[in-house]
Amino acid sequence: MSTTEPAAVEAQPSLISADSRPRLPLLHRAVYGLGDFAGGMIWNTTIAYLAIFYTDTVGIAAGAVGILMVGARVLDAVIDPVIGALAERTHSRHGRFRPWMLYGMFPLAAFSVLVFTAPFSGDSAAAVAWATLTYMILGILYSAVNVPYGALGAAMAETPADRTSLSSFRYIGSNAIGILLGLVTVPLITFFSRSQDGDSATAGGYTITLAIFAAVSLPLLYAVFATARETITPVRPKQPPIRVTMRAVLTNRPLLVFLVATLLIVISYFGRMGVVIYFYEYNVGDSALVPLLMSLPWFAAMIGTFAFTRFARHLGKRNLLIVSLVVQVLALVALYLVDPHSTSLVVLFTALHGLAGFSMALLISMIADVIDHGEQQTGIRSDGTVYAVWSFGTKLASAVSAAGVGLLGLLGYRPNSAQTSEALGGISFVVNLLPALVGVAAILVLFGYKLTDRDAVDVRNELNSAARAAREAR
Repeated sequence: MSTTEPAAVEAQPSLISADSRPRLPLLHRAVYGLGDFAGGMIWNTTIAYLAIFYTDTVGIAAGAVGILMVGARVLDAVIDPVIGALAERTHSRHGRFRPWMLYGMFPLAAFSVLVFTAPFSGDSAAAVAWATLTYMILGILYSAVNVPYGALGAAMAETPADRTSLSSFRYIGSNAIGILLGLVTVPLITFFSRSQDGDSATAGGYTITLAIFAAVSLPLLYAVFATARETITPVRPKQPPIRVTMRAVLTNRPLLVFLVATLLIVISYFGRMGVVIYFYEYNVGDSALVPLLMSLPWFAAMIGTFAFTRFARHLGKRNLLIVSLVVQVLALVALYLVDPHSTSLVVLFTALHGLAGFSMALLISMIADVIDHGEQQTGIRSDGTVYAVWSFGTKLASAVSAAGVGLLGLLGYRPNSAQTSEALGGISFVVNLLPALVGVAAILVLFGYKLTDRDAVDVRNELNSAARAAREAR
């Protein structure tokens, strides 16, 4: 049976097995991964460079940057679940999730550029207000595109092989853009800045660079919309009120454990991205190495995804995820302890930390399992709502990065100046040791996740049987 034929899937859901091979065509899986490539051009750039744009280019105080970014995430705590709930209740000729991508991609691209503009300079009320407004709108628009995009993956694939493959392609897309951004972002910003010293970044340099990224992202997002097909639909076509869906989510124990672990893992991994450039610029102290060090973890993570996710079928996704987190924690502790001027050691442990970054692909593949489990237990398929929490976690990570910038200020960091030894120690603590501690917490939480891969297969088969019975009854 081909999953490229939705009518066939709806008419006769099939039984699946834990060792089944991917059914989705390779083209569909690969193009779906382009969605994270395109989204990364916008959001990864925002996570990695927006804080330092605000503090070192615009001139906003680090404390103010932390407050405005945390405030935006408070808004997301309300907005993201609403978008997820609305998306899973959408009925259109394009399905439930695809129309959100189609109509949201253009305003998202526009605000990804506006957020890197500075019509008001310095630490003024106008500059802070502009930054707050554009950043909050960008966050809402990113949710309006990314939440449906992520939920779309759970609606495209039903077999464990398809889910792991789809998430791997998606994470490869994310890593590929991470490599590209790490190599070209700083040189592009510097080139378009055309500053007198040839090295300083200007607001105009950021704006032109992001305009290029936004223009490239649009056709890629449209390609995902054009090729993706929603082959999995709720057993009960009519969705209950949002409050009932939220109650179902909050009573799904595997889902709650998964979401807590996800928040911690995303904060540990992506939250570090927003402040790591400070470590490279000031602790390592070699500007020429910054593009290499910014791209190295993404390249290593892509290799790790190719090399290690296949072992999930032997160890189980949760167990392999714990292994990857242990390696990440050890690499971060090593980066905290070694002399940052020992370039070879910094490169080695940075690469090791990135290599273990295949944890994110495993997490993405587990989302569909907990969604299925919740539908089996409650009869409610909350794919949009669940993925909204995932999206909130990625954006919470950027807020943690911003809070980390504020913490750097408290620990003595001063923009564009030589740092004291106390400030350098604070930078290393925030960039390396603090994410390691969060990673340890995530490992402890994951031991409470009891939904095995075999359980997930049994649940999917039960839902397929229920869907077939419901159609026959109609």
